[in-house]
Amino acid sequence: MNRHAARLVVRLIGLQLAVHVVTFLLTAVFAPRVLLLEPSASSASLSMVLVLGVLCSAFSAGATFFLARPLQPALRALAVGSAAVDATSILYLYVLPARLALWSALFAVFAALATLVPVLRPQAIDAYTDLAIVLLLLTMVSTGALSAYVTMRTSVARVLELAPPHATQDALKRLGRSALGRVRQRIVAAVAAPVAFVALGASLLVDAHARTYDRDARTSDATAVARAVFEPLDEPPANGEPSAHREVLGRAEAIEAAAALGYRIHIDEGYTGDLVIRHGDEGETQVTVPTYPGAALVRFGTTRLSPVTGVYVLLAFIAVALATILGTRIGFAFERDIALATREVRRAGVAEVMRGTIILHLARFGSVHALLQAVDSLGGVFREFAGAQQRAIDAREATERMRGLLLASMSHDLKAPLNAVLGFAELVGRNPLADAQKESLAIIEQRGRELLMLIDTILDSARVEAGELEVSPEPTHVGDVVMSSVLEARDLAVGTDVQILGEIQPGMPTLLVDGTRIVQALTAVVMTAARFSDKGVIPVRATLPGEGDRLRVEVETSGEGLPVGEREKIFDAFQSAESARRHGALGLGLQLARSIIEIHAGTIEVDATDRGGMVFRVWLPVANDRASIRARASKPALPP
Repeated sequence: MNRHAARLVVRLIGLQLAVHVVTFLLTAVFAPRVLLLEPSASSASLSMVLVLGVLCSAFSAGATFFLARPLQPALRALAVGSAAVDATSILYLYVLPARLALWSALFAVFAALATLVPVLRPQAIDAYTDLAIVLLLLTMVSTGALSAYVTMRTSVARVLELAPPHATQDALKRLGRSALGRVRQRIVAAVAAPVAFVALGASLLVDAHARTYDRDARTSDATAVARAVFEPLDEPPANGEPSAHREVLGRAEAIEAAAALGYRIHIDEGYTGDLVIRHGDEGETQVTVPTYPGAALVRFGTTRLSPVTGVYVLLAFIAVALATILGTRIGFAFERDIALATREVRRAGVAEVMRGTIILHLARFGSVHALLQAVDSLGGVFREFAGAQQRAIDAREATERMRGLLLASMSHDLKAPLNAVLGFAELVGRNPLADAQKESLAIIEQRGRELLMLIDTILDSARVEAGELEVSPEPTHVGDVVMSSVLEARDLAVGTDVQILGEIQPGMPTLLVDGTRIVQALTAVVMTAARFSDKGVIPVRATLPGEGDRLRVEVETSGEGLPVGEREKIFDAFQSAESARRHGALGLGLQLARSIIEIHAGTIEVDATDRGGMVFRVWLPVANDRASIRARASKPALPP
């Protein structure tokens, strides 16, 4: 069972929860510093952001479960490798990440905007401060939604790779050219969205600092004016005018002068408290300055944005527009490359493959160029095979013989391009890569090694059939061949749920065998056992039973076995179509393994275990002879 398909819903929920946790925690931590909030407003904003984070996380989990519920039958089918998946499910799965990201972002916007309602807003936060927090939160949520979409798209893409070809082709036909348009839109969004987020965040930062500086300065001025003007004077009367009358006239003039400067002052003679600063919902600030007697209540509004701010807003719009234009041009260029690749692949008929007409220099993107190059390289291989088929048409015996000789002589032509791919993958892996890129590169390397093993198996099978398999028997320790095959199988089984363990009986003798060939045979047996094991441990045991004249290597599977009729055909290549469909092998590796073992005068058999699995037993003679091994290798060991 494929774990990526079986756990896709859980993985999508986990990704969204992780993004929400990071997004809202960062907002809660940095909002007081970015927006220069006061202590009371900071604690209130922290509580508000955390509550919004919990609500958005709960909504995302519920929405994911709700939207993915129709996909449960298709995901179960993909997990077990069934072909019972239709194009509608493929398309629904294709658009699922975009829907989840959009729904989560829209709910976060709705929940954040709801806090602007006075009933839902914390009392310690005024309307303007709440609006600034909401804008900052929406910036963070938009950035998090983009990250969540990319990570969810990667997880869904790994599941879409399991879809049967017929369903995928039907889904592509339904998408048509609109799929390219969506790719172009995503490229535009990927280029323009970060610029817009940066512009909005910078605007919030500049505006918060400007308003805070202006508010603090005006608050300080209002406090200083109130204390300097409205404190009582202890001076003798001038010109016979009473002191109280003079203070009243002076206060009236001061109030009129302050009003002209934007300060509205009211005298409350009954106030007995301390200095108090309150920020109103309309951006108005009230400073209560204690005087004697009473207090002066000074109200003023924060200075509005200056015309220079419009210049910054215009520059932000210009930057976003330029980013949009750049993303559009990149999207159109990518669309032209895809159209070129599609046209060249569709034109690759028999005549074109024989001539090799793929045009590589017109592709602008490296990925499309690599695709065309791979198609052209495959065309070269196809041309070689086509030539071999044409020469082998006259007679069946000559055809089979020519095929074997051709394959036996094509080791460099087949393996050199693949070795180059693996070599360049290793070079790319030495550079700094993102996690998704490292994961993709690891898949390329693993599949490349599997393909290299398959090519070696095909070529060696042809050499066995042609009687040209070369063996070099040398004294070899049992532990060397057994553990080498275990390590090789572990490398090829990376990403599966099976564990391969080697067990060697102490006191093993030295064998006279070709160690490289025996390792190749045992690796094929272990990999076959891995294909029949969904999870668990695959033991590889080497013992000397009985009188100790023959070495026995047992490889036991942990999954479901095969019926007796299927087990009889497991060593014959291309004989069990049902086994090939379920377990991904046609028996070529086991057939080659049996040939190599028989060249060394050994045998291989398969039997059922008590737990319902299978066990492969390889028998090799302890005492052997170089001449007899070479004599057996010179004769074809595979059936015609």
